[in-house]
Amino acid sequence: MGKPMIGLTGSRHLGMTQLPGLPLQGVSVSDDYTQGVEQAGGLPFVIPYAANQETLGAIAERLDGLLLTGGEDVDPNLYNEEPIRGLGEVRSERDELELTLIHMMRAQGKPILGICRGMQILNVALGGTLYQDLPRQWKGEIAHAQKAARSHVSHRVKIDPDSRLAACFNGETLIKVNSFHHQAVKDVASALRPVAWDAEGLVEAVESKTGSWMLAVQWHPENLWRNDETVLGFFRSLVNAASAD
Repeated sequence: MGKPMIGLTGSRHLGMTQLPGLPLQGVSVSDDYTQGVEQAGGLPFVIPYAANQETLGAIAERLDGLLLTGGEDVDPNLYNEEPIRGLGEVRSERDELELTLIHMMRAQGKPILGICRGMQILNVALGGTLYQDLPRQWKGEIAHAQKAARSHVSHRVKIDPDSRLAACFNGETLIKVNSFHHQAVKDVASALRPVAWDAEGLVEAVESKTGSWMLAVQWHPENLWRNDETVLGFFRSLVNAASAD
């Protein structure tokens, strides 16, 4: 079997140009994600915003795994809440794309890895809820939107030793992570279980209880693997799961 194909979702953006005509719309995904998958032995594929469900279904059939990347806030209407003050930018087309892909990949028993927003949309897709804005809704004092470089690790996370996540980090149960988010998982979906927390009890990672392989974290390992090869274990876990069939 060749390298497994890992699909990566991304943000939709308008690219400004000096040429005549309207701005060009496209998909943006950081090289840190795609090259992390590549270094781990996978074949990265950036998923386009397909014009119809049939095309998206055909893409999902060809993918061996899915990586949900970071990005905009998740629409609170998806978990039956009104938007509150502090909610950031919402892109309904991205929510729809990722929700569709999550359900398609789960139906085929294919692995899903989530990073930051990816963890949040995965939890919502499976019936969970979010804190729309931590400064307004969470009692903790730990800074989750660090002002340091993206490669800087700013706070500690405790990992359940009996988890896929711990295996990614060679059994380590206390690690330091970077942090760039103001939303987080509130009520964990019934199909998932929390497997990592900050020192104040905020959920920092989830994984599937049974069924298809799913793992998601709130921090940004894609910004850390270049300086810490151990973090590549996170991407290797997805690639290995995608190679299992």
